Amino acid sequence: MSNGNGISATLPEIEIETGPWHLPEGGSDEIGYIVLSGMLLRRVRVAGGRSVELLGAGDLLLPWREERASFSHPEWEVVDRGRLAVLDLRPSSPLSHSPAAVSAIAARAVDRSRGLALQSAIMSIVGIEERLLALLWALAERWGDVVAAGVEIRVNVPQSVLAEMIGARRPTVSLALSSLGDAGQLIAPEPGRWILRGEPPPVVPDVSNEVPA
Repeated sequence: MSNGNGISATLPEIEIETGPWHLPEGGSDEIGYIVLSGMLLRRVRVAGGRSVELLGAGDLLLPWREERASFSHPEWEVVDRGRLAVLDLRPSSPLSHSPAAVSAIAARAVDRSRGLALQSAIMSIVGIEERLLALLWALAERWGDVVAAGVEIRVNVPQSVLAEMIGARRPTVSLALSSLGDAGQLIAPEPGRWILRGEPPPVVPDVSNEVPA
């Protein structure tokens, strides 16, 4: 059976329910998960600050292997119930003997790290509306569907989570969503559902080959 993420195997699954998610007992660095459905948040808290990562279908989790600073505290929360495929990464496991599976798992790890880099870049954008619009387009390119009115995203997260993801306060995000709607760039038919209109943010020109003045 294929799990739809490039790994063909019969994998055990676990269900995740909304609310705080505590890692199952008996876990180790040799256990991982792939999100089959649903959405989770991974927060990392430090004194005076925090970050949040939204994880959905296709994302790889290695919760016992993810490095963190000694002064940070990670938390998991399920915001949309779903299922996780369990990955046995021990050297003796069938997955470890499949080059295709190992390659797919590595690709998922790289994809996730690049997603974090993109979110970090979005956080540096000046202007809350611009930052929020870039985040929504990033979500749309992962989980959006083209519809008659634009690109529809169904991400069951409250505005407070969007605010965390762009380093803003919830009331500010609420105002930004209204402004984007007034400008015709966004339709919000219901909570957790947005339709983006127009074009995504422009591509940044490649300046890597330019000679400094």
